[in-house]
Amino acid sequence: MALAQARGGLRSHFRGYSGARPDVVRLLPRESKRVLDVGCGAGMSAALIRERCPHARVIGVEPSPELAAHARENLDEILQGRIDDLETVRELAAQDLFDAIICADVLEHLAEPLTVLKALTQRLADGGCVITSIPNVRHLSTFLALGLLGTWPARDRGIHDRTHLRFFARDDIIRLGRSAGLELRSERRNVRLIESKAWSLVPAKCLDFWPFRGFVTFQYLHRWVRADHDHGG
Repeated sequence: MALAQARGGLRSHFRGYSGARPDVVRLLPRESKRVLDVGCGAGMSAALIRERCPHARVIGVEPSPELAAHARENLDEILQGRIDDLETVRELAAQDLFDAIICADVLEHLAEPLTVLKALTQRLADGGCVITSIPNVRHLSTFLALGLLGTWPARDRGIHDRTHLRFFARDDIIRLGRSAGLELRSERRNVRLIESKAWSLVPAKCLDFWPFRGFVTFQYLHRWVRADHDHGG
């Protein structure tokens, strides 16, 4: 009960960016021993990662000093800094290779996401994977704002977060992964009719089919492997 209250307090304090991501963790291979969580927030996904991968060592990268301080209580190791900073890159280069690298709603915040994703791909162990979660700019809310209101939507979080530097639809995400030397292995989607979580299932689920699927998909979740490795299957 106390743990649940503490997690709830963190989520509220950090406006949702510290929340655990069970949807992302479900894509992790259970045999993963070393997991890198890029943009780990307050480290609230760590318990879920260890539950799915009992022997995993979880390392996080987090630019916010405040969030990183909380993450240190939950992760085995935390690198405080931006994933695209030279110092962070050097620290990662000194680490052993990873079985899984998570980039959950991170790449859209970077000026050069392809450069970062290529570098992360080189830190994968044999048979390792990259898991990405990226907002879908093709969502209905973009069309409503541009088509009806005549303005680009800018919000505190979500698809149109003011801090986003890049925007992706599904084809852009696939192109990004392939350009980084990755091969797509699994895809899942989070659907919402509008950005409010209260509308996350109904009636969005009713429209979750072609040709409406791309307009109600809020986030695309993908698991990737290195294209130059033989993974079988």
